[in-house]
Amino acid sequence: MIEDQIKINREQLYTEIWEIAVTGVSKKYNIPYNRLMKICKDNLIPTPPAGYWTSLSFGKQVEKIALPKSSILDISLGNNTKERVKAAVTVINKKVSEESSEKQIKHAKSSILAGDKDGHIIYKQVRGTNNIYKREQLYQEVWDKPVVEVAVQYGVSNVTIHKICKALNVPVPSRGYWARLRAGKKLKKVPLPPTKGATQKIGPRTFEEVKMAPERTQSLSFLADEECQKVLETASRLKLTTENKSLHKKIIAYKSVVNEWNKKDIRPEGAQRSFKNYSKRPPFLAGVISTESLQRVYGILDSLYCEAERLGGTIDNDLSLQIRNEHVIIEVVEAQDEVKHEITRPEAQAMIKYEDAKRHHTWATEPQIRKYDFIFNGKLRINIRQGRYFRDTDNIKIESKLGEMLIELYEESEVVRINREEWEEAERKRDEEERSKEERRNRYNDEVDRTIELQNQAFDFQISSRIRDYIEAVKNCSSNTGLDDKTVSWIEWATKKADWFDPTMARHDELFGRRRHEKKEEDKALKRAGYYW
Repeated sequence: MIEDQIKINREQLYTEIWEIAVTGVSKKYNIPYNRLMKICKDNLIPTPPAGYWTSLSFGKQVEKIALPKSSILDISLGNNTKERVKAAVTVINKKVSEESSEKQIKHAKSSILAGDKDGHIIYKQVRGTNNIYKREQLYQEVWDKPVVEVAVQYGVSNVTIHKICKALNVPVPSRGYWARLRAGKKLKKVPLPPTKGATQKIGPRTFEEVKMAPERTQSLSFLADEECQKVLETASRLKLTTENKSLHKKIIAYKSVVNEWNKKDIRPEGAQRSFKNYSKRPPFLAGVISTESLQRVYGILDSLYCEAERLGGTIDNDLSLQIRNEHVIIEVVEAQDEVKHEITRPEAQAMIKYEDAKRHHTWATEPQIRKYDFIFNGKLRINIRQGRYFRDTDNIKIESKLGEMLIELYEESEVVRINREEWEEAERKRDEEERSKEERRNRYNDEVDRTIELQNQAFDFQISSRIRDYIEAVKNCSSNTGLDDKTVSWIEWATKKADWFDPTMARHDELFGRRRHEKKEEDKALKRAGYYW
């Protein structure tokens, strides 16, 4: 079988090498790095020198070597997974062209790298986007929130922000500044010094690439192909909402719920705050997140909720979601640092009073002074599925995981659907089993009642038969002497009573009425009438 040979235009190869580096091109076309470098050398295609990408990431000026003229137009890169990559790009182009603008089409094209060994599509953030760092604005940002959060805002590492601040002579808070500030200490803000140097700097966004691992695409196998592709595309470009954009109306309305609960929280400052520390679970986002981190959480949820709505989901008033008509709940908490508790003046006075009472042998309750204080440290953790969560680390903020969170919401919706259907099926079986038991119980009771009635009727029939036997005996005794009028009258009366007892005859008696043969003997026993009968 002849293997496919991929051919590429020389200028196109040059452009891609200077956009995603030689390593990126080798991964894209599944070509060994050394072979690609030899192809570039043989076809007079310049490659970026050592340190080029590092200088570019730090905002330094770099020089792009021009492509020399050549009679070579197309270059053969050898065999690879060309057809698989081409098919993946075709699917994305078709989908994006139907639902996106021309700008989104361009973005989607540049996001496709290649298919991995298992044929799954991998997405990567688009290169070529630059940040403009203005000195005064950057100064305000690094003193309003930690550098790691500012770095997430610009899509770069915190090391990059520190270097930009150093280049623009912008002072940054010292180590431990935010922890001491959260502890309630009053700290001075270093003023922005005057400068004769640059007041702004331009640098590229170097956010980590967004990569959809094979298990991620497999995890959405419960979706239709079209919907799955739409979710993956949305997840690949999902980023934090810009600061100028207003929050989702449901988030704005819910803020009052959190603020009201936090105002009524009577737990002392420094006490540990987690769900297990409250007898009644607080509302979503209340009690377990510091005031400083709430705005950040609102921004994360806003970005996530807006995309979920565009995909057909809805947001409930309590900020839970309806994904694929299934109720999905998010849990957000903020980590706390455990620091040694410093005894306050009231606590010291209470301890002195207690020790004095002990010396004088009087009764007093020992004050309960905790050994440690718990201070929110700004690190968030978001739970969507049980036993799995996204959390801040020293190097990565959860803002970079928004795409994975969106996929996690869809995975959780499938878990909720399966659990709901299993519960509904179990409930249906329980109802059916209960109905079956009820029907059997009713049938049994009906059968008992009918059998008792039969038994009672049989007793009546037995009485009527014994009366008739007695009548025949009287007749036989009087056969020799003849029946007088009194005996004849008695036989007539007794026969009527036998018919009255007999359920097969069910004769109506002028005084007793009709006998209720089905009833128990004590219920139908003959009794003498009283004065008020």
